[in-house]
Amino acid sequence: MSYSLYITFFALFFCAVTVSAQTRIQGFVFNTSQQVIPKANITIHTIDSIGTYKMYTDDDGFFKHTLPTGTYQLEVYHLGYERYTHRFDLKSGEQIALDTIFLVDALQTLGEVTVQGTRRLIEQKSDRTVINVESSILASGMTALELLQRAPSVRVDEDGNIQMRGKSDIGILLNGKLSYLSSKELANILKGTSSESIKSIELITNPSAKFDAKGVGGLINIVMKQPAPTPLSGSVQAFGGSGRKARYGGGANLGGQVGQWRWQGSFEHAYRGEEEYRNFDRFYADGDAADARKSLQYSKTDEPLTTQQGRAGLEYTPNEQMSVGVLWTGSFGTYQNFSQGYNDIYRMDDERLTHTLTDNTNDSRWQAHNVGFSYIQKIKDKHQLSADWDILYSSYKADQLLLSTILPLGQYNPYLAARQNATPSTTHLQVAKADYLHQINGALSAEIGWKSSWMKSDNNSLSDTLDHHIWVHDSQNSNHFVYKEQIHAAYLNFNLNLDRWGFIAGLRTERTKADGDLRTDGTTFSKHYIQLFPSVSLRFQPHANHQFQFSYSRRINRPDYENLNPFRYYVDAYVYWEGNPLLQPELANAYELNYTLHRNLLFSVYYTDVHDAMTSVLTQLPEENTTIRSIHNIKGFQNYGINVHYSFSPFAFWSTQWNVNTFENRYFGTFRNERIYNRLWSYTAQTTHTYRIPKKWSVEWTGSYESPQSDGVFRQKASGFVSVGLMKKLYDDKLNVKFAIDDLFRTRRYHTTSTVGNVYMDQRINLDSRLWRISLTYSFGRSSDSHSKAKSNQEQQRVRGL
Repeated sequence: MSYSLYITFFALFFCAVTVSAQTRIQGFVFNTSQQVIPKANITIHTIDSIGTYKMYTDDDGFFKHTLPTGTYQLEVYHLGYERYTHRFDLKSGEQIALDTIFLVDALQTLGEVTVQGTRRLIEQKSDRTVINVESSILASGMTALELLQRAPSVRVDEDGNIQMRGKSDIGILLNGKLSYLSSKELANILKGTSSESIKSIELITNPSAKFDAKGVGGLINIVMKQPAPTPLSGSVQAFGGSGRKARYGGGANLGGQVGQWRWQGSFEHAYRGEEEYRNFDRFYADGDAADARKSLQYSKTDEPLTTQQGRAGLEYTPNEQMSVGVLWTGSFGTYQNFSQGYNDIYRMDDERLTHTLTDNTNDSRWQAHNVGFSYIQKIKDKHQLSADWDILYSSYKADQLLLSTILPLGQYNPYLAARQNATPSTTHLQVAKADYLHQINGALSAEIGWKSSWMKSDNNSLSDTLDHHIWVHDSQNSNHFVYKEQIHAAYLNFNLNLDRWGFIAGLRTERTKADGDLRTDGTTFSKHYIQLFPSVSLRFQPHANHQFQFSYSRRINRPDYENLNPFRYYVDAYVYWEGNPLLQPELANAYELNYTLHRNLLFSVYYTDVHDAMTSVLTQLPEENTTIRSIHNIKGFQNYGINVHYSFSPFAFWSTQWNVNTFENRYFGTFRNERIYNRLWSYTAQTTHTYRIPKKWSVEWTGSYESPQSDGVFRQKASGFVSVGLMKKLYDDKLNVKFAIDDLFRTRRYHTTSTVGNVYMDQRINLDSRLWRISLTYSFGRSSDSHSKAKSNQEQQRVRGL
């Protein structure tokens, strides 16, 4: 679509929208099980109680009433539920469409059984899936990355790469802010983020133009807990557990408000031991059967991980219209990988040709600091200006020592091949953004925004090899890579909400300038391009229990500096990974159609078409028994499927969630003159059940199954798990004791196969996935729920762009 067509589209839209809004208020009333409440009592009276208006909700739980201008108090009441009150101002020509009103069950005590409304573990909304981590028993003692592994339709591979609905290239948001770190650095941050500090996780499959265009497969927003508006509140927690190795950790979250000042601080420490067993087999088929051979590789890895995470923030709110804040977050950690094993090469008749013993040691250390400044200004309750400025510094250092003792059979003598690598890197990032919201009338709002980011990454790779007991610099595998990237973006969004219809249209433009400098050999490259990213969402609600929604967005995924850097990372003497400075960004068009029934059942049909898809490819060198893994662009990738999510409560004490996703991934193109065509229909199924039993006990279990699926040139085998948890609340619900077992039957695994040229590859990892954990969390002060509710509209406007 040309620039003129985009301009014409928005001109027609802007001219066509003429809203004749009546002066009235309307809304829906549901219970906490998301069921409509007919005949609920609605009372609206003026603040001076001179005028009073009474009505009832209809069979769909809907009510509306025309009112004169003024200030009103709304009360909603129905037998068996707590009374709901809300104050609002109604101006001439204004229409107020309230959010859905949820009535909470009135507290009832029957013997020792307490019945009350609770927040669902998984909430399905029109544009996203929300996982309420605070409500989960199984989440305790986990990291953010482990939580994502258990999210519906989400898959995390052994290297920390994230997929959603079969699509990779997911944008990760931390409290609504996009992460610009490489996948390896981001995985380290998520490994160091404890579930105890996370409020919820939002899976956004088709974002609006307000969001960054990054994320071909969608966005995942990790929302952290916020302090309550009391002088002092918070929690302390500790956990311990074990798989093949021990795990333990603890921390504290503190916060409060004194007058116009709100503050927060937290610190967490965790240690995770892990032991895994890997098999990597390659079969080389040749025209001459006598030359055909196979390589069988085995290793045992010990992977201790130590992380620390801290936060400190201060916010000043002189009045209800303005707030200014500053927040520091820091992440520190060490990760080690001690791998010992062997590699044997055989002829197909099982005659062994060589026997290689490998000893691979990796020692990684990192730290990341981010200082963010925020400003919010409301103007006459109809306009809002917000601005953010973030400064990030990250450093990552990794040292590797690879020893290979090669024992060729026959007349050759054994010899030692040794390599050592040091890969220090630093990243400097600044991000500035501003958003302005204008409420044109009760039904129509417009939003405009700007964002700029400046990033510089300095990556060094120093490689030495051992020659007659002397370390010699390896100039061929050493380099110094400096990468700079600027992205400047602007967007415009219109949001129209009528009785049964809703429409969001937006356009985002992003200008990208990237420069790479390979200082070792003097090679440089530069990329400069401007892209337009339209988005449209249309909602139709013919009935309170039925809603249809169609959405479209254009997305992009740019190669990060880790994939562009051509340095080599050796897994062992025969397998290594290398970057590709010639990578180009991939572009995607994403379509989705949703149908919601009774707010419990969501049925989604989706389709994503990606051009110049970036995917993992393999280069096989049979004569050297070497496999090279890298990222390259191929012609395209298509993903289409159906997702069904269903939530219900068979009984008052039992709530359950079901999610089934079936899809096909289709990769097509060429690499090194070899055709790539990998397609496969796959499905995932996941169910979670929570039982509330007497004396404040709760039980939760979840089961998941993933069928085989295609991923670039790879085929991933089936996997699944069952996890169970138990929770007890003590001391007026201030102390939570949780016990959980992950992957009870040890059925979660990582198994991939691939055929490239005449080489068939089979990789299997026996994961350290069966874990038991016990955790204790003590909370004091007031819960953050009320504070979060008070700021919900503000967060939606700043973070969600709706």
